[in-house]
Amino acid sequence: MPKDNPAQAKDLADQYLKLLADQKNLQTQTDELKRQMADYCRENNVSELTTGNTRLKISQGERTVFPKAEEAGRNEVVKIMYDSQEWKHSVTFDIVKLGLAYDKNQLSEELKDKLKPFTKQEPFIRVTAGKISYDQS
Repeated sequence: MPKDNPAQAKDLADQYLKLLADQKNLQTQTDELKRQMADYCRENNVSELTTGNTRLKISQGERTVFPKAEEAGRNEVVKIMYDSQEWKHSVTFDIVKLGLAYDKNQLSEELKDKLKPFTKQEPFIRVTAGKISYDQS
């Protein structure tokens, strides 16, 4: 590839930025559709949707989340974890794993009490797809 081709460089950069925008738009649409499917399942007391030979399982509930890296309280959570002896829940400081350990009661009550002011509940919706087998063998 030539070192100096401003038109090609601009075209590549424009294509990349368009794909990023498309990806963000698709993610927004996907998240909204997941919310609609979750609402439908809740209203109709079902946990699966079927189309053709594919079954979608819809799981939803609440999970504990801690402040993200740029959010207030994150440094305090990191300090509490560093001061504790309960680092087995994460080799590196992983806020998602910490939330899972918190929800599964894998942390001591003392540590949970210290972390509690930094927790909040966040809804989650998980959709998994699997092929339906009609074989009776």
